[in-house]
Amino acid sequence: MRIILCDDDTVFTQAFAKRLLTVFKKYGITPEIVFAHTGVEALREITRRPTDVLFLDIDMPEKDGFSVAEELTAMPSKPLIIFLSGMEDLVYQSFAFQPFWFLRKTHLEELPQVTEKMLQLLNSRQIHYTVTMNGSSTRIPITEIAYFESQGHYIVVHYNEKSLRFKARMSDIETALSKYFFVRCHVGYLLNCRFVQICSRTSVTLTDGTVLPVSRAKAEETQTAFMAYMRSLRP
Repeated sequence: MRIILCDDDTVFTQAFAKRLLTVFKKYGITPEIVFAHTGVEALREITRRPTDVLFLDIDMPEKDGFSVAEELTAMPSKPLIIFLSGMEDLVYQSFAFQPFWFLRKTHLEELPQVTEKMLQLLNSRQIHYTVTMNGSSTRIPITEIAYFESQGHYIVVHYNEKSLRFKARMSDIETALSKYFFVRCHVGYLLNCRFVQICSRTSVTLTDGTVLPVSRAKAEETQTAFMAYMRSLRP
């Protein structure tokens, strides 16, 4: 596991790294921790080698944390972003960048809980859904799948700005993936709650701007699933 700590306060990052290593030791994990003192350094490190988690301060010179997070939105395999800041008034503003967490520097006692949920999500990235068509198979990490769409006797899976069309039954896919926060928001759509930005009783808006319908019969189930997903990420 590779983790980047991006903060211009070197005294804090050294102390935080020790605390982080102590928490990971309980799981038998010794992560590689890389220090970045500016947002530019963090972006350089992320493009140089795959990174699992980015602890990101907000108030930094050259390029602040929100600017870094905005650049990362265009990356196909971006790390989990955990804002690590003493500026608690920015917590709601940070949601626009869909961080995994907002960890307040004044509440580092939350770190063990954050780490546990972080590891759960990283482990789920090892789970794939296999699409079979024309005699060949494609394995797609379920964390990259935004939604499945029914088109007659075919299903279209939308992931990473790509799509594949294959024969399957939506009910079978729903059964296989429901425990991973996928919900049938409409007879024609199976949605990954991880990609929901706005959830109402009539529609959902995804992080890329796509709007999917929510049927009257599925409204309560969809909102319940989305709230369960949100609770799974936050204390």
